[in-house]
Amino acid sequence: MKITEIQIKNFGKLHNTNIRPLLGINVIYGENETGKSTLQQFISAMLFGMEKQQERHEKIDQYHQYEPWNSDTYYAGGLKFTVAGKDFLLERNFYHKEKSARLVNEGDLEELSVEKGDLEMLLGGMKRETYENTFFIGQETVETEKEFADILQNYFINVSLGGEGDIDLAGARKQLQSRQKAAEQKYKEKQAERKELEEKLLLEEKLLKKDVDQLKKQKKDGYQALIQKDQDNMFLFEHDSNQMAEYLRDIRQQRQQKEYSIKFGISLFLLVVGVLAGIWNGMEHLFPSPVAGWIILEVVLGCIVLTGVTGVILWYRKSKQLKLLRKQQEEEARELKQYTSMELEQQKNTKQQKEQAGKEAVEELLQIQLSEKQTELTNLQEELEECLNPAQEEQEYRSQVKAYELALATLEQLSQEAYQDTREQLEQEMSRILAELTNGKYDKMGLDAQMNLVVTTEKKRMYPWQLSRGTMEQMYLALRMGAGRFFTEEESMPILLDEVFSSFDEKRLEGALQWLGRQKSQIFLFTCQKREMEILERKGIPFGKIMLSR
Repeated sequence: MKITEIQIKNFGKLHNTNIRPLLGINVIYGENETGKSTLQQFISAMLFGMEKQQERHEKIDQYHQYEPWNSDTYYAGGLKFTVAGKDFLLERNFYHKEKSARLVNEGDLEELSVEKGDLEMLLGGMKRETYENTFFIGQETVETEKEFADILQNYFINVSLGGEGDIDLAGARKQLQSRQKAAEQKYKEKQAERKELEEKLLLEEKLLKKDVDQLKKQKKDGYQALIQKDQDNMFLFEHDSNQMAEYLRDIRQQRQQKEYSIKFGISLFLLVVGVLAGIWNGMEHLFPSPVAGWIILEVVLGCIVLTGVTGVILWYRKSKQLKLLRKQQEEEARELKQYTSMELEQQKNTKQQKEQAGKEAVEELLQIQLSEKQTELTNLQEELEECLNPAQEEQEYRSQVKAYELALATLEQLSQEAYQDTREQLEQEMSRILAELTNGKYDKMGLDAQMNLVVTTEKKRMYPWQLSRGTMEQMYLALRMGAGRFFTEEESMPILLDEVFSSFDEKRLEGALQWLGRQKSQIFLFTCQKREMEILERKGIPFGKIMLSR
């Protein structure tokens, strides 16, 4: 494929611009912000279209990035090119509300359909992703994108099996990995649920075993402790109500008995003293010569005697009555004791009967609770045993994970075996290009199992990031150009290089330009420096010069 005319009607800062490139090398020269990258993106957009994103994302939206500066709605251009000796005209309107594409064969004016794949067929089946990872290199993007490894693997497998690009190895791998991840997630969820249930059941089992042990202990000695407690309470009650009352009553009666004895003694003393004093007073004073004073004394002594007699009689009677009362109380106490003994015996028998009935009721209740707990424990242990074994759903997810792992391993093994020959051919082509670019310093380059670039020296294998920036860009350039040739065996595609050689020294740049000069593809070299044109002129390499200005 060769571009014969570029018609930019309105795209970014460029409008009403027509460019007629040569078939070989075309150097597009201009200072910064003159539209070099815009021109490169225009060619890509004409070949593969450009979609407006529905929402703004962190990734650059090219539709908005290259909207015309002077109009939002007039967003269009055209491209003339030749394929297999036939001339074609491609026109596009990029404005999202009036988007359209028109493809015409200028030889017979036949109008072809972009929507039905006629343009893709003219491009040799080249996709945008493949083009942007091979012949289209933007500023500081000489490294390929991550999806290019998938593109290469798909190409290898299809070529090796004689297909036409229908086998999507990378897609199949991603689908298997996605399903494997989903199955692993479900498996882990079910496993976590089972573990959580297992921990819960173990805790319940521990608590149930503790309850069973406590019930067994209560059944054995819990009722006896209850009876002992009742007996202690009864003893305290009887002691308080009987013995204490009798003790207080005895003390009170003893005090009264002592009081009566003292008063009786005093009365008896008064009686004896009064009688003796009266006899003495009568014999000594009254009979010889009665005097009024002694008569009065005799009267007083008579009163004392009378008081003594009265006291003796009174306190003797009271003391006797108290003794009789105490004797009566003792008899009553003995009778009461006998009655109480009989009553206590009867109460004891009644109590024993109640105790026996209570014991049987408590033992029956404890036995019921114990049986329930033991049944619950048995069921729980059965459930725990089932929990230790994965359920059918969990086993199915585990089987799915294993199946996806096996499928992925089988897919990788088959793909490695299938595209080994094609891969070796690509590695030989890349090695040849790298040898030319490096003047033979590096002549063996390949791909590892993850489709990463690796160069082999005399001592060891090295990855691009282990080398200088210039050598790394030479490796990626060799990868892009070598892979691009495999994708365009029937019809070449334009090579678009935007400031690709900015980090090359003079020697590297000279080698790269000489290699480009030997290629049959149409090349667009975008640069803001004149050294590319100077080397091309010095080496006598023909090129077209396209000057852009602000």
